[in-house]
Amino acid sequence: MFDDALKQAKKASDKTNKQKVEKVSEIKPKTRKSTGKRNHPDFKQVGAYIRKDTYLKIQRLLLEQPDKDFSDLVEELLTNYLNKQLIK
Repeated sequence: MFDDALKQAKKASDKTNKQKVEKVSEIKPKTRKSTGKRNHPDFKQVGAYIRKDTYLKIQRLLLEQPDKDFSDLVEELLTNYLNKQLIK
């Protein structure tokens, strides 16, 4: 009695799972246009060690300037340093 109900439930479950698998396989990942500095050929990601307290203070100041981020600040500072060295 319960065996038949169990078999029917199992068949229904298998059918539902197959439908879910088919739907998932139909989903294509969204493609988006490459934007930002990461994908821009004129930019190079680099690393540097700076003191934590310095970084935290800079982050707080940059929060007040939504149009400027850490990368922009580093670029500006390095460009200024380079210009001063070339003038000497």
